[in-house]
Amino acid sequence: MKKIYLSIIAGAFVMTANAQLSLTQAFNEPVISDVQAVRNYDSVGVIPKNTGADQMWDFSAVTSNTVMETTSFTSTTSAGPNAGIYTGATLADFDGGSFHTYYKSTTNQLENLGFEDANIILNFTNTAITSVWPITFGSNFSDVAAGTCTAIVLANATGTVNGLYNVTGTGTGTLMLPGGAVFNNVLQTVSTPSLNIFCPSTMIGPFTLNSVGRVYDYYVSSQKFPILSVVYEKVTGNFPSTKGIIQINSSVVTGINDANFDASFSIFPNPAKNNFNIKLNNATNDKCSVAIVNSIGQTTKTIDLGNDTNILTTISISDLNSGVYMVKTTLGDKVSVRKLIVN
Repeated sequence: MKKIYLSIIAGAFVMTANAQLSLTQAFNEPVISDVQAVRNYDSVGVIPKNTGADQMWDFSAVTSNTVMETTSFTSTTSAGPNAGIYTGATLADFDGGSFHTYYKSTTNQLENLGFEDANIILNFTNTAITSVWPITFGSNFSDVAAGTCTAIVLANATGTVNGLYNVTGTGTGTLMLPGGAVFNNVLQTVSTPSLNIFCPSTMIGPFTLNSVGRVYDYYVSSQKFPILSVVYEKVTGNFPSTKGIIQINSSVVTGINDANFDASFSIFPNPAKNNFNIKLNNATNDKCSVAIVNSIGQTTKTIDLGNDTNILTTISISDLNSGVYMVKTTLGDKVSVRKLIVN
C-alpha cells in the first residue's frame, strides 16, 4: 500500500495565455505518449499556500532531494494486466512500477475509472470526474465516486470503495523557485480528494483504508503540466501513514541554479520602509545588478551594483507603494531572489 492514492485525481492541465488563465480540454488533457517527470523537494520553512488574487508564492528556499518520479501516459492495450475491466477507458497512466490509473475522456470532462497495482484493483462503477472544463480562478466542482475493489495483497478479498473529489481555482499571482526562477501569471488550483476502501472479510479480519488529502497545483501557460505541486495525504485504517511532498516539473528544474549564490546573498531590514540593504560576496568579481519586481511581475527599478568582491549597498524604496516585492539579483550567470515587504 505504498502508492499515494491521491494520484488517481492527477489529470494534467494546460493553460491558454488569456488575461485570465484557463485550463481547457483542447489544450490540456493528457494524450498517449505524454510524459510527466518531477523532482521532489524538501521545505526548510513554512510552505506558502495562500489563496486569492495577486498572490506571491515563494518557494525559493526549498531544497532538492534525490527522488525523481515519472508518469507515462499510454494506451489501455499496453497498460496493466486488468485493463479490460475498465470499460470505456481511453487512456492510462503508468508510474514505472506496477501502478496504472485509467481515464475516460468525454465532452468537457475527464473521468477516472479506477486504478490497479500489485496490491489492489479498484474499479469505479460510478466514475470519478476529475476535470470539468474550463477551469479558471473561481471555478469549483465536486463529484462523488463509488465502486468495488479487490485486495490482491489480502488473498483477493473483495470490498467497496467510495470517494469524493473537489477541484477549485483558488489563486492567481507570481511563483518563485530556487535559483531565481520567477513565473508570472500563475494559476493555483486546490484539489481535496478522499477515498474510503472497506473489505468486510479478509485473512486479517475487516480491512479499511481511508485516504484524505489536499493538493496545491501551480500552472503557467508555457507548460502542459503543473510547474509545482504540493501534495498532502493522511491515511488511516490498517495501513496508517502521513505524507507531504513538494514536486517541481523537471522541465523547469534544469533552469534552477545551485544554492551557493543564495547562501551569500541577504537583504535587510525586511520589512523595510524607505531603504533596504543588499549584502553579498562576489569572489569571482562578476558584474552584479538588482531588479525590484512587484507582485504582478512588473520591474519597478533596476540598479547596477558593480563587480566589487564584497558588495554592501543601500537602495532607496521611498517611491514604492506598500506591498510585497521580489528583489532579483543577478551575479554573472547566476540569479537569486528574495522577497521584500515594503511598509
